[in-house]
Amino acid sequence: MANPIKGEVACMVGEQEYILLYDFNALCTIEVDLGVDVEQLGERLASPTMIRSIFRIGLEARHGLMSDLEAGNLIHQLGVQPAAELIAKAFQASFPEPSAEGKVTDQKKTGTGKGR
Repeated sequence: MANPIKGEVACMVGEQEYILLYDFNALCTIEVDLGVDVEQLGERLASPTMIRSIFRIGLEARHGLMSDLEAGNLIHQLGVQPAAELIAKAFQASFPEPSAEGKVTDQKKTGTGKGR
C-alpha cells in the first residue's frame, strides 16, 4: 500500500500493485545513470526510452532492481500515457508545492515527539 505522506503513488497492473517513489536516491540515479538534470525532466518525458527508464527508477525504491525491459512490459500493460501521468503524479507527491505561508501543504503530522 502506497504512503502518500512519503510521496508514494500506487498503480495496479493486472492483479499486482506497484508503487512509484522519487526520493533523493531516485533523483541521484536519474542524474547519474541517465545523465539528465532533474530540473529538465519535463522536457525529456516525450521520449519513450526516457519514460521507461524514469518509470523503472521510480519503482526500484519499493520493488528492488528492475530492468528497463521489465519496466517497459509494465508500461505496455498500463499504457504509455497513464504511465507518464503516474510519473508526474509521483514527482508532485514527492515534492509538494509550499503554501503561501511557506509551509508544505497536504502533509499530515506524523507525531509530536513526546514520550521519549
